[in-house]
Amino acid sequence: MTTRRAEAVAGVQKRYPRTNLAACMLPWTKDFKLDVPIFEEHVQGAIDGGYTSIYLMGTAGEGYALGEDLFRQVVKVFAAKTVRDGMDPQVGVVSLSMQQIIDRFAFCYDLGIRMFQISLPSWGALDDSELLLFFKTVCGTFPDCRFLHYNLPRAKLIVNGNQYRRLVSEVPNLVATKNSSTDYARTLDLMIKAPQLQHFFLEGNFALGSTMGECSLLCSYDVLFPKTTWKFYEAGIGQDMPELFRIAELLFDADRRLFAHCPRDMIDGSFDKTFIWLRDPRFSNRMLPPYIGLSEEESKKTRQVFKEHLAHIE
Repeated sequence: MTTRRAEAVAGVQKRYPRTNLAACMLPWTKDFKLDVPIFEEHVQGAIDGGYTSIYLMGTAGEGYALGEDLFRQVVKVFAAKTVRDGMDPQVGVVSLSMQQIIDRFAFCYDLGIRMFQISLPSWGALDDSELLLFFKTVCGTFPDCRFLHYNLPRAKLIVNGNQYRRLVSEVPNLVATKNSSTDYARTLDLMIKAPQLQHFFLEGNFALGSTMGECSLLCSYDVLFPKTTWKFYEAGIGQDMPELFRIAELLFDADRRLFAHCPRDMIDGSFDKTFIWLRDPRFSNRMLPPYIGLSEEESKKTRQVFKEHLAHIE
């Protein structure tokens, strides 16, 4: 990145502070009910681990799969643990219906949630006018709240830097984005063209983003490798590039080792829940139907790999 571009990014006030954002997964009993005690313990574990920004129900958290009653149960349990001073809990809604998104946010609002994660309707890709209408309607309905956009391919539209630039000018309470791409050009595009937004990157591109300016970590390994995850985040803040890329390589290798025997495509939560299950076997890594996560045999193999090669990583 050129010096001029770096200075442009550095001089812009972010709408949301830099942080390490952790997701909470949903443990299911054998009859696919929420395992409330294990879920409460999981959320409390994130709080005890130093996380003040915690969210529910992205793709990994199965936000796409919950009916109304189950959604409300999950949010009530989550809010009871996290709506307090010093915490910034966040709830995501994945839906084809903009009205359902608004209705679910209203339910969360009444429980004290003020930070929300939004995903675009995925039945058909929105054009630029529809994109603006969606954000202005959803975010404008809750002007005293803040919104993070989950920028994922499943919505059939990856929002680029120029589109975010327009949204920034029209939607004052859009404050952040969440991205899973490891593409350098896309990361640069977001950092340069929408520097007002706090961009949350997965481990694969947090290291890249940190070379360009202030960005935040969307962590996947917080339960599996808690100390390493914080070291990774702190290396990004401190611009410690050797440490940053050392840990990035370590995490990439760990992921490759753990799931090398699982060649089929699986929904995101299959992997994230397994990370938790490896540290706490009481936390089931089963997925809500119709999605199928790791089989019992695949899970056993993953645990064997973890014990033999990765259990020493803190």
